[in-house]
Amino acid sequence: MKLRSSISLILVLLSLINCTDSSEAQVRIEKRKIKNGNVYTFFYPQNCSIVLATQRPDPQNKKYVFSVAAAYTDLQTTQPLDLLVHNGKVLQTNARVGFLDGVLTFINNTISISHIAKGQSPTAAQIEDVRERKGTLLLQELLVYDGKNLKGGGGSIFQRRALVELKDHRFAVIESISDYVTMKQFGDDLIEMGAWKAIYLDMGDWDEGWYKTNGKVVKIGNRRSQTARQSNWLVFAKPTSQ
Repeated sequence: MKLRSSISLILVLLSLINCTDSSEAQVRIEKRKIKNGNVYTFFYPQNCSIVLATQRPDPQNKKYVFSVAAAYTDLQTTQPLDLLVHNGKVLQTNARVGFLDGVLTFINNTISISHIAKGQSPTAAQIEDVRERKGTLLLQELLVYDGKNLKGGGGSIFQRRALVELKDHRFAVIESISDYVTMKQFGDDLIEMGAWKAIYLDMGDWDEGWYKTNGKVVKIGNRRSQTARQSNWLVFAKPTSQ
């Protein structure tokens, strides 16, 4: 089964994480209240490199500036669910979770979010392309694609967080303040705030993340009760040159 959009055609340069010698890696934070009263926090990583860590990132590491959970964790194996390729190493060739319809790929600090049919897997050629380029590919729930909400009504209520590509192709991590948001409501709210594509990041009791401001570590996530069981993190860090 082919991805609806070829990974090679939709890779978008993440301008927020381009590094220049004169720029400092940091996270810019913005609060936004929308028409229904919901309030969201926008985290804009600037001048950072990006990695998918499978070892817990140490907040005291001076290179790290921002960390959030990424893929779901397999409760049986305590390993990331459907992390297919990690830093050029193929971990599995087929999806194991039938409801994951989003593909998150990053290669050399270039991020793409694409859509795949539920129950399907990226093709062997696509996995090989990511492997050859020493990239990372994982599957997660897709919330918004091409400006449309992919989630139906009903479902559980939690605090919500997503990696979002905005209409101007900037990327941000967006998190709800409220702990009472359905997936559909989250998708609707993201679209109102300018989302073009959005892929979910693990939340619920696995929601702990953190960012640094003025040298201090600030934890995010309302519950954090399963922090010890988290298995993977989207980490923004200072480039090697800094």
